[in-house]
Formats: sequence, C-alpha cells, structure tokens
Amino acid sequence: MISHSALVPLRPFRYRVLVYATAACATTTGVAALLLRVFDLSNVVMLFLLTVMLVALRWGRAAGALAAVVAVGSFDFFFVPPVWSFHVSDTQYLFTFFLMLVVALVTGQLAARLRAEAVSAAAGERRANALAQVATDLSVAVRDEDIAEVCTSRIGPLFDGKASLLLPDRDDRIAPDGYGNSGIAQWVLEMGQPAGHGTATLPAHGATYLPLVTPLRTRGVLMLERSSTQALDADLAGLLRAFQSLIALAIERVHFVEVAHEAQLRMEGERLRNALLSAVSHDLRTPLTAIRGMAGMLGEGDVAQAIVIQADRMQRQIVNLLDAARLQGEGVRLDLQWHALDELVGAALAATGLGRRQIVVDIPPDMPLVQLDAILFERVLANLFDNAAKYTPDDATLYVCAELAGANLVLRIEDDGPGFPAGIDVNALFAEFARGTRESAVPGVGLGLALSRRIVEAHGGSISASRREPHGACFEVILAAEEPPTIDLEEPA
Repeated sequence: MISHSALVPLRPFRYRVLVYATAACATTTGVAALLLRVFDLSNVVMLFLLTVMLVALRWGRAAGALAAVVAVGSFDFFFVPPVWSFHVSDTQYLFTFFLMLVVALVTGQLAARLRAEAVSAAAGERRANALAQVATDLSVAVRDEDIAEVCTSRIGPLFDGKASLLLPDRDDRIAPDGYGNSGIAQWVLEMGQPAGHGTATLPAHGATYLPLVTPLRTRGVLMLERSSTQALDADLAGLLRAFQSLIALAIERVHFVEVAHEAQLRMEGERLRNALLSAVSHDLRTPLTAIRGMAGMLGEGDVAQAIVIQADRMQRQIVNLLDAARLQGEGVRLDLQWHALDELVGAALAATGLGRRQIVVDIPPDMPLVQLDAILFERVLANLFDNAAKYTPDDATLYVCAELAGANLVLRIEDDGPGFPAGIDVNALFAEFARGTRESAVPGVGLGLALSRRIVEAHGGSISASRREPHGACFEVILAAEEPPTIDLEEPA
C-alpha cells in the first residue's frame, strides 16, 4: 500500500538542515587537513566541491548554498596562507575564492534541482500507481459495499486519514445514524458542492465532505477525516478530485447494473407469465366450448341459461388473457377501417349479458364515421359493459353517449351503481391485474381495463375513469375525429 509520505513531492523546509550542512563542511575541513599531508592544496579544493554537491542533493538548495559559503570560508581560513585568518596574502586567491564560490553555488543548485525533479517524478509515479490501484479495485466492485470498502482501505490511508462513503436511501436522504454529520452530508448531496475542512462552506468542521457528481445526478458523498489540519497541496488535491470522479462513476455503474438486472428479471417474468397465460387459455377454450354446447342441449331453463352466461363470461376472460399475451409479445396491430359508432356499440351490447339492466344509448344520428379496428374496439366496449354487469345491481341503468368536441370524438359509458370503492385511485385500475378490491367475490383477473387502455392508446386516443355524481362510475374514451372519405352516389338512370 502506498503511504501518504510517498505521495508528497517535496519535504517542508526545516532549519536543522542548515546545521547538518555546517557539520558536513566541518567534517570535510578535518578530512582535508589530513589529506594535505599527501596532496597539494589545489587537489583538496575538489573535496569541498563534492561536499557542496552532496549536501545539496541530500538537503536541498538552501543547505547547498550555505555549504558553498562555509566551504569557501573554511578553505580560506584554514588552508590559504596566512592560515587561521581571512586575510589573503596573494590577491590571486581572491579570484580563486570567487570562482570557487560560483562553481560551488551553481553545482549545489543544479544538484538540488535534480533532486527536486527526481523526487517529484517519483511522487508522480506513486500517485499514478495509487490512482491505477484504486481504479482497478473500483472496476471490479459489484456492490455499493465493495466501493465503500475501497474508500476505507485504499483512499483513506493515502491521505493519512479515514475515508467513508455516504449513500442516500430511496428517498434521497442520508441516514442520520451513519458516519459523520448527516446534515452537512445532506446539504452536499442536494447542492452538489463540497463542505467542511478546506472548503468555503463550514471550514471549521473537522471533516471534508465531497459530492460524488455524475452526468445524471449526485450519487453520494465522500467524507474524508484527516489527522492533520494542514490543507492538501495542489498535487494531493488533484489526486483526491480524481478519486471523486472514479467513485462517482463506479456507483453509477453499479446502479445501472442493478437496474439492468431487475429489468431482465421483469422481462423474464413477463415472458414466462405470457407463455403460461397463452397455454392455460388455449387449454380452457375447448372445454368451455363443450360446456356451453351441452348447456344449450338442456333447453331454455334457468339452470341452462346460468351455465351459458357463466361460460360466456369465462370465455371473455380467456379471450382477454390471450389478447394480453399476444399484445405483450407482438404489439398492437390495427386493421383500420371506417365504421359507424352506433353499430359497434350495438354489437358490443349484444355480445355482453347485461340482464335486466336498463340501457340508454344517446348517439346523434349524424355522428360521422370513425376510423378504427372494429374487432379490437368492440373488445374495449365489451370489457366496459362487462364491468358494468359485474359491479352494478340488476336494476341499474347503463348510459352510453357520444359527442363531438372539436377535433375529438368523446364516448362516455356511465352507470348509476355503487361506483368505485372509496380511497383508491380510479385510474390505477387500468394497470394489469389491478382490481378495486383484492378479495372480491366478483369473477375476473383485472385484465379488461388494462387491455382496453392499450387498444385505445394504439388508436391514438385515451381512456380514463371517474366517479359519477351522486353515485356510479364513468368511463370516458377520447378518439380523434378525422374527416371520413366522401361517398360517390350513383345517379339515377
């Protein structure tokens, strides 16, 4: 694991390095005094230059500059006649001292610059390795818990602190029982701005809260608690921003993986359900046809009629199941033709057993033709009439009225029965397998209204439900009233 100290490019300046530089020059002076017994004075000068270069490499530019001055002074004081004095007997030595000082300074500064660039390059390589390690760990994360573990075990130690991942719940709220201050984290999540230590918002707080922003939204908050109160330098701040982006993208990737998995499960469930509905419906049609035929052989008695009515009702349920499965798999395919609305309403009423209920049809005689699929639209009307038959008493009245409203044709089917149950969203009944009462003695599986909505919307229209005053239910179908084609009449002979 890469530590924080390995990421810092340059050490902070410490005054004790000047003492080290002075001690190094003193040591060099002692060694030079011993070497003068063997070598000439001009050869010993190189020992001082070597010391200056080593000091600059080890402790930086300031120590190198001090070592250059001390080395020249020591050489003059201890080795140039007259010794033990800064007085120079030969003026040529002044040029030598000046040149020696310049060479020492230039050599020391070049060595210090080389050291700084080497340290900076090494620190940059370590930062790149740390970034690559975190990116690798995040790329294999498949859960939010895995990403949180990367933050704790990888990112936190890089900054000599503790990093925690704060994620919102389904209501986009940060849990108050988690890490850090949930109020600050919630503000960062909503505003998409950092807060806490080292930021413009709440800088006195001990921790730093960073938003994990993606192109779609803010996915969470990264909290960093450091043991040091010193602000991050530019390099570490850039590394932290890179970690922010990587974590945000990893969270978004995990989110969409979960969404894709759930969608795949739903698709598989829908495919299995449609296959099951088709198989069951096909298997039930033959025995139902036989039951209805045998009921017809019993004559016109009440029992026979009851069997026929229930068989027809079951047949309509099976047709709805088959149509729902077919439309789910193949979509709605329309055979659009021009039809008279009153004829379709009459055919649907004749196909539905409404018993002794009174039916009031109010369709203007000059109502223009409507372009639609007659078979499918008749199925819509039959489902609505069948709903009225199932949920209203035998003495109820059914109203069917139509009118033109601008460029639309409005068809209303109302009844004066008990209406919808209280406390439910009536338009939610158009969902598949949705019923007004979960446990009901009324037969049905809740597919009629869902199928009706799909057919009407395929025609470019809409269907809605509402409560009728003072009681009862109302269904409203809106279709586009297009201009029917003209009919050329033959002239009399």
